[in-house]
Amino acid sequence: MTEGAARARAELVTRLRELRREGLAGKQVTQRHLATALRVSTPLVSSWENLSGEAVPPEERLRDYARFFATDRSLAGDEPRLIPPEELTGGEEEQRRRLIDELIGLRELALAPWPGTAGRLGGRFWHFPEGRQITIIANPLSDKKLEHIEYASPWHPNYVGSLRNGDMDSTIELVGHIRAENPGSEVRYLTYDRVNADNFTGHLVILGGADTFAFPPVSKGESHQLSPLSWLIRRLGLPIVTRLPDGKNDEYDTEFVVLVDGTGTPDARGTQEEIYRPTFIRRSRDDSAERLLVHDQPQLEYDVALLIRRPNPLNTAASLTICSGIFSRGTYGAVRATTDAQLRTSNEQWIAQNLGLEEFWLLLQVPVYQTPTGGVTLTPDLQRPFTRLRSS
Repeated sequence: MTEGAARARAELVTRLRELRREGLAGKQVTQRHLATALRVSTPLVSSWENLSGEAVPPEERLRDYARFFATDRSLAGDEPRLIPPEELTGGEEEQRRRLIDELIGLRELALAPWPGTAGRLGGRFWHFPEGRQITIIANPLSDKKLEHIEYASPWHPNYVGSLRNGDMDSTIELVGHIRAENPGSEVRYLTYDRVNADNFTGHLVILGGADTFAFPPVSKGESHQLSPLSWLIRRLGLPIVTRLPDGKNDEYDTEFVVLVDGTGTPDARGTQEEIYRPTFIRRSRDDSAERLLVHDQPQLEYDVALLIRRPNPLNTAASLTICSGIFSRGTYGAVRATTDAQLRTSNEQWIAQNLGLEEFWLLLQVPVYQTPTGGVTLTPDLQRPFTRLRSS
């Protein structure tokens, strides 16, 4: 069993254990209970929960698991049993379907081929086996925004240099993950206003900076102050740009534009456009209604993110990866899609099977869950077609 498959199996084992230990109707579920209901031996159930083994339950057994844990009635009566599907209530049937999707999805990952070398955590996307330097370049906050942050001043005794990083959440997440996957590699991180020639010789990761993609092809010739990384992005020949529509708010209304040709195929020289905008919570269901404001800020429902992998145009033996969103939420979501412990394996496999890990681009939606204390960025699930907006 490969490292990736072993990791997926471990996730399945953990979930089966969780279901049993959570119990039903306040009652503990033992391996013997399950064996009786599924009409198998207790040692066989035990083998499915053994982290050090390699046994993977058949698909039909996982469907039985889903039916068993879909209802508290599985433990009612003289002995544990599987309730006939036609006797399940609407809520129980919904739970059964959720568990089927979850458990069989984990099983498919555990049995799927996982070609190529994997990192220490079992992934391939952020694993760079040749040991080259890895540099993460993030988006700096503007001087105008920094002047309101007291500790961002280098003259303050409590100066905190990382406050300059506009994508610090993404940086922290990614630095830790890349170092864990590549324990023998040097990982550096800095903001793009601090880069020098030495930073471009290895693997590059660019975080944030939607303005990096703001080029004349969609700005109709207007002048732009491009970020220092724009000249690098231009060499990729991507059919993706960003723009701020005339008269719109430069803080909230930037949009991604995919250029396409007459057949709808993405083409950097295309004359037609597909527009992808973040979704805000409105005061009513009407899309034209005003945005809901909380503490004077509009509330995101979905940000739009861009995930790119290409050979580094300055060193084709290395890679260039871009995680960028219209807002920092999108950037963080693009990073989490490939680092989140619960979803990174299935997301990586979807990319590998549908786009290839070496060279692709993908526009996706990043959900933002609003809580009483603020928005929480959720990890996008690439298995869901709704999440995927456009790809190469």
